[in-house]
Amino acid sequence: MIKVGVIGVGAMGKNHVRIYSKFDNVNLVAVADSDKSNLDKINGCNKYTEYKDMLKQEKLDIVSVVVPTKLHKKIAIDVMRNNISVLIEKPIASTLKEAQYIIDCACKMNVKLTIGHIERFNPALLELKKRISDAGRIIKIEAHRVGPFPPRVRDVGVILDLSVHDIDIMRWLLDSEIERIYSESERNIHTTHEDLFDAIIRFKNGTVGTLNINWLTPTKVRKLHVLGEKGLFIVDYLSQDLYFYENNEIKKDFNYADLVKGVSEGNMIKYKVDKIEPLESELKSFIHCVSDGSKPSVSGEDGKKALFYAQKIAESARKKKVLSL
Repeated sequence: MIKVGVIGVGAMGKNHVRIYSKFDNVNLVAVADSDKSNLDKINGCNKYTEYKDMLKQEKLDIVSVVVPTKLHKKIAIDVMRNNISVLIEKPIASTLKEAQYIIDCACKMNVKLTIGHIERFNPALLELKKRISDAGRIIKIEAHRVGPFPPRVRDVGVILDLSVHDIDIMRWLLDSEIERIYSESERNIHTTHEDLFDAIIRFKNGTVGTLNINWLTPTKVRKLHVLGEKGLFIVDYLSQDLYFYENNEIKKDFNYADLVKGVSEGNMIKYKVDKIEPLESELKSFIHCVSDGSKPSVSGEDGKKALFYAQKIAESARKKKVLSL
């Protein structure tokens, strides 16, 4: 039986509690939150206003750290120094130095570390990952992640809070790093950080990426478009649907001479996707990793890479210039 604790049981942390509580092979032992009103909403486990007391008094195998980004390093280090594996909600930390410190501590203490890049576990994305070669060479990948401003977020802007999702997904799907970035951002509602940005990125494998992300759109949209030589994949994260629009001019077994024929609309395929809550898959994956000693699906290095590129997007917007990496 895996013994689990959660630090931070606000908007996102309470979902960790809910899902851990329904696993047969998990015992949700305790939660901690400095806000007693959050603790009052949790039942069925021990509760602490001081997370260090929880770490000291409970014997835990895994802790989810679901607190503001600025607290990630301090709390995660305290957890790992108690020989406990840790899941840190994204982004991994506020700075690259802090991220590296976290990674080094996990290595030193020989505990498992994963970062909560939840979109990796969306079933529509997992299906796309299996089928992406059906599109041939990937020409362009577009992320659309827009919606209303979330009052819970105050310590970071939209770049650090949301772009890390799509940067991580693009790296994972393309198996390529970024070589060039240009970004523009605006601040309209958030009092101290940007709440809108658009970025163009070039991957080392030649794929062009675009990110359209903001907290200003009245309706929530979470979509990914992946354009290849043979057609277009569209993922709807919210409905967990995956579509493929074929390029009718490209034969199944084509050569590059066929490309001169151009592009026309072919069949539209909607793939069957077995829907499941991504957070459930994410937590289940980490529990499995801790149980059998396998590598986490999302490593600390993945979290650090996403943070690095997000910071470069912010730097490009601030300097109003193209950055070569």
